[in-house]
Amino acid sequence: MSDSTRRTFLTSVAAATAGVVGAVGTASAAKNYEYLTPVFTTSDLSVREGPGTGYARTAVADVRTGGRVFEGPESADGYDWWKVQFSGDGNDGPVTGWVAEDWLSRADFICPLTGTVTSTYWDTRDGGARYHRAVDISSGPDGGGYVVAARSGRVTVPPYDDGGYGNWLILEHDNGWETWYGHLRDFRASEGEYVERGEIIAIEGATGVGGAHLDFSVHSPSGSKLRSYYDVGESVVAGTGVPRAFF
Repeated sequence: MSDSTRRTFLTSVAAATAGVVGAVGTASAAKNYEYLTPVFTTSDLSVREGPGTGYARTAVADVRTGGRVFEGPESADGYDWWKVQFSGDGNDGPVTGWVAEDWLSRADFICPLTGTVTSTYWDTRDGGARYHRAVDISSGPDGGGYVVAARSGRVTVPPYDDGGYGNWLILEHDNGWETWYGHLRDFRASEGEYVERGEIIAIEGATGVGGAHLDFSVHSPSGSKLRSYYDVGESVVAGTGVPRAFF
């Protein structure tokens, strides 16, 4: 399955029952997810119309697809099931359905803007001289989308960056983590303010360099920009988990 596609609608009968081929359900205590808990898939995962293997498969959420929990858990067929809304990809929009929790992991951050991914971590800049190391998301040609906090934290508003980010802000999270948000039209949070995950902090804009979009990046306590697993063309939903390989 192509890494450039996060979700493939089924056109034939899949061999897997709930998640991976040959999987056998051995449900134990359900994970402590709550309403709107951000998650992502750790394997290709069947999305079903109801909580159980007897319900029709409507989609397959590819490995590292971000989602958020709506309902659950329900126990059936040896699995604990959760109803999850997943972001889409370049071919298909977001999908909501029931999935087995064995192949879900809690996400550390949420997607900060609903829109389309226009550039990713490994895209090059300056004629190939450097990598992007961030994700660009656009809500449309005029911008104006609500930007939400990817995680609870305290706001820092750096000086205007005319040659790059334009209006931008940093959220400082626990244990030294940071998220950065660039090209903002306007702020909805102020210097030193503590904001909760999902709270509106800014309006997407076109300040600095580039058209209307949000430049979003995750920074580890060591200062490294870490990869968020998105692909160009994906339709992402604010509040769904940011897929990642870092822990």
